Amino acid sequence: SRMTARRALQELADQNILSRVPGSGTFVADLAPAKPSVEIYNPVDRVRQTDGYSSRTLSLEAISATPELAQLFHIQAGGEIFKVVIVHLDRAQPIQWQTTYVNPQLVPAFLKQNYAKVSPDAYLDWIVPANSLDHQLLAVLPTPLQRRELGLNAESSAVCLQINRRCWSKQVVSTYSELVHPANQFYLGPDLA
Repeated sequence: SRMTARRALQELADQNILSRVPGSGTFVADLAPAKPSVEIYNPVDRVRQTDGYSSRTLSLEAISATPELAQLFHIQAGGEIFKVVIVHLDRAQPIQWQTTYVNPQLVPAFLKQNYAKVSPDAYLDWIVPANSLDHQLLAVLPTPLQRRELGLNAESSAVCLQINRRCWSKQVVSTYSELVHPANQFYLGPDLA
């Protein structure tokens, strides 16, 4: 019937399959190209769900913001910022080096926490949940200290993957993290197995 056909055309137009132009007619709409999306999985989140997770806190301190950090946080250079360096382990094997810088205005008690039982990320998610994230993926050569702490030797992969992550909470930068992974232990997207 005419009403059924009209309703079907309207539903297809609502789904952006057809485009209706008054006075000209109904046409097949140009389909928007599919936008690739890649989920960045944090291997530490996966390991935390098992009994094999542990971590080593290498440093936990207040520092003066370098010009680069000040720019990332939109604060004055030289202002106070908190810093933690942790190595995450899976069954005593290092899987990630994490350096996180924290806005002390948003998380004033950050330095008083014991990160042996609760990870910095879990604490920060509880205190200042992020409502926006920026990610950057880099191939990097580990520093000598990172190489030692991640258990990389001369025969191991020389390249690591580094994810830089900036978290925003209510339009204010709450944290900036550098997550370094041995390249042979990291992948992007879902596990296809």
